[in-house]
Amino acid sequence: MKDILERLKDKGVSLTPQRMAIAEFLSKCKNHPTADEIHKVLQAKYPTMSLATVYSALELLKELGEIQELSIRKRGKACFDPNPDIHHHLLCKKCGKILGMEFDYPRTCPIIAQDTINGCKIEEVQAYLYGICSECLKKESDKKG
Repeated sequence: MKDILERLKDKGVSLTPQRMAIAEFLSKCKNHPTADEIHKVLQAKYPTMSLATVYSALELLKELGEIQELSIRKRGKACFDPNPDIHHHLLCKKCGKILGMEFDYPRTCPIIAQDTINGCKIEEVQAYLYGICSECLKKESDKKG
């Protein structure tokens, strides 16, 4: 938690209580929450915090490279990943959980290694995988067995 606050301070960001609460929530987050979910959780402690404040803070954190915004839910609400490093994500078609997929491939991916492709400047690469998570597969296997 101190790391993100120090980085934000170093970048000249004003650390309001709301921004600190959002950064702290995300730093402890194991899933990929939406702005609405973050707002709902933090509103208990900060009843005057608006959803617009949450969106504003998330946009700032995204611009500063502290988080990623994911559009994995096809026509659904964006969610946010506190891990800004390059990695892929899987959306489980059974339970709806979003999982970060950590493996070496993204760093050696030929697309990620390119600055330009066909004369176009590449600024960001996100790959989304859709399938069934290991927990749901285990539940299916247990039902069959």
